[in-house]
Amino acid sequence: MFSQFTHYLAIAIVISVPITGIILLVDRLYFKKNREKDAKLPVVVDWAAFLFPVVLVLTVLRSFIAEPFIIPSGSMQPTLYAGDMIVANRWSFGLRYPITNKRIFSEEGEGVNRGDIAVFKYPVDPRINYIKRIVGIPGDVVDYKNKVLTINGEPVKYEYVGSALEPTSEIIYTEFLPSQDGIVEHGIQVAPYNTTADHGMGLKQQFPFKVPEGQYLAFGDNRDNSADSRFWGFVADDQLVGKANFIWMNYKCVTQLKDCDHIFTILK
Repeated sequence: MFSQFTHYLAIAIVISVPITGIILLVDRLYFKKNREKDAKLPVVVDWAAFLFPVVLVLTVLRSFIAEPFIIPSGSMQPTLYAGDMIVANRWSFGLRYPITNKRIFSEEGEGVNRGDIAVFKYPVDPRINYIKRIVGIPGDVVDYKNKVLTINGEPVKYEYVGSALEPTSEIIYTEFLPSQDGIVEHGIQVAPYNTTADHGMGLKQQFPFKVPEGQYLAFGDNRDNSADSRFWGFVADDQLVGKANFIWMNYKCVTQLKDCDHIFTILK
């Protein structure tokens, strides 16, 4: 519900820019010259003068520069934990128009790499923001069996790390995911005896398969506890919102003095 609220709030902010701008422009062109010098501004004009710079700055910041998000679940453990407050930059996947999210200058797929932690519009309900890791890009042939990813015929390498923080019955590995820019080393969390996530996608497409043009395959780092592409399908290019790159706080750190050890960290 919070994510849906922020979705509608973001639309309202964007729409407020032209509305308040037009009010100020009309007042300047037609009404201001006929108003006495010391006359009080009409309420509508007064509010527009206050709101216009605020909504303009907010729109520019969250549409083209950076946007904050709060992680709601543990689907990205051990990289991100519930309550983590992150910043996602909006330019890594190409500058995009507000609301429609269509690219402005760059071509489809530009800037998106395997290993990126992506914030995107949930394909099932675009009002909700999801966060997962891109593990397959257009043209990749991907297989996933026995908790091992195979990309273009090459099994991804893993290295044992130790027991997970929560639940301790699960295990953390380092995954060496091949990217266009080199190897991305990051943690994944698996349940040794859980095989429910080790199957094909919700689109009834079974592994192995080829990722279509303009689409991406997204997995949670918590591989056995993540509602991701295996269950609801691919992420389209125009659903990408931004690349998560920094944890600046966790709400438990503020409220309970817990989970403070990984704040102020750069994501990879």
